[in-house]
Amino acid sequence: MKNYVFLSLLLLPVSVQAWECEHSKSIDLTLDLSGSEELLIQAAAGDLNVRGVADSDRAVIKGKVCTSEEKWLADSVVETREGTRAEITVVLPDLGSNWSLMGQKYAYLDLELEVPDHLALDIRDSSGDVEISGVGALTIKDSSGDIDIEDSAGPVNVNDSSGDIELVGIRQDVTIESDSSGDIRGRDIGGTVRVLRDSSGDIDFRDVGASFIVERDSSGDISANRVGGDFKVMRDGSGEIDARNVEGAVEIPDDGS
Repeated sequence: MKNYVFLSLLLLPVSVQAWECEHSKSIDLTLDLSGSEELLIQAAAGDLNVRGVADSDRAVIKGKVCTSEEKWLADSVVETREGTRAEITVVLPDLGSNWSLMGQKYAYLDLELEVPDHLALDIRDSSGDVEISGVGALTIKDSSGDIDIEDSAGPVNVNDSSGDIELVGIRQDVTIESDSSGDIRGRDIGGTVRVLRDSSGDIDFRDVGASFIVERDSSGDISANRVGGDFKVMRDGSGEIDARNVEGAVEIPDDGS
């Protein structure tokens, strides 16, 4: 079943938000998620905050839209799909050349979500900072902006283009599929940490319950401290490698330092 909720949500792929807010409108929605096992969240420009809530079967959506032109406020919809895989998707008109890199024309949405903490989350975000706490299994794909994930009961999978990544209190495995730029830091990880590909920026993990593996790193320092399993760096371009208090095997490239 697909429902359409008409809202004031117009976003642009901006790096120019400049945090101006000439015209604005608030968002306040509640979505029924009873019977759902997974939730897909497709956001766009603006900050995103997602918080897991125990013993809940609904999503509470609150936010603020800011635009440079008032007419843009009423020209967007949010699609929601009920079922085992529920969806919250922002659908926006294609403004083409109507947005300006000088910040004279802009639109963005700062969004706050409360969701059931047992749902698996699939988050796709284009720009802006992302904060996530108290959720279960999580997959996130983000184009730009910092990512902060805390207190996740399930495995975490991250694919990021730019911005720092910080992970704290993840009880299961962490996989960084790809990170183009920005630092990656984590602590109190219950499972295995695996970084598949990192282009630039430092990587620092401590208090890892299982192994810590970096498959490919182009540049930046790599630090491991208090690792319960193995620590391995398969390929490393440049930067120092520091391993301390590793209970298992330590394997680094011959030119690693």
